Amino acid sequence: MKVSSKTQYALNTVLDLALNHNTGVVRVADIARRQGIPQKFLEQILMVLKSGGIVGSKRGARGGYFLTRPASDIPLSAIVRLTEDTLLSEETAGNTNDRNTPFEQVWKEINAHVVQRLDAITLQQMCERSASMSRVLEFSI
Repeated sequence: MKVSSKTQYALNTVLDLALNHNTGVVRVADIARRQGIPQKFLEQILMVLKSGGIVGSKRGARGGYFLTRPASDIPLSAIVRLTEDTLLSEETAGNTNDRNTPFEQVWKEINAHVVQRLDAITLQQMCERSASMSRVLEFSI
């Protein structure tokens, strides 16, 4: 399955916010540097995430972004739905050439499975996976 760069960056952004939540708000420049995201593009992504209720912002010299709810309450599907126009859409489960063919139901089943998995995986679980991977990398160095 292929997702857009925008979705990849959005997922990395919210993961960064979750991993750095103990610092309060996180500056855009810090996220951009850590995640290798062009700052202007990151600002656009953050606006989408903010309009979707995933992140909030604080203005000023000590301003930045933060998650609006605990990472355990944010399924990956919430982020993907904001950034992918069609990935989780029922109507794109099969391509128009497959309508009224034996494949149409297969595509719908695959789409339903993807949606179900993204609904079941939370941002908190991704933080745990990230921490686990970091421990493996530290051990192997």
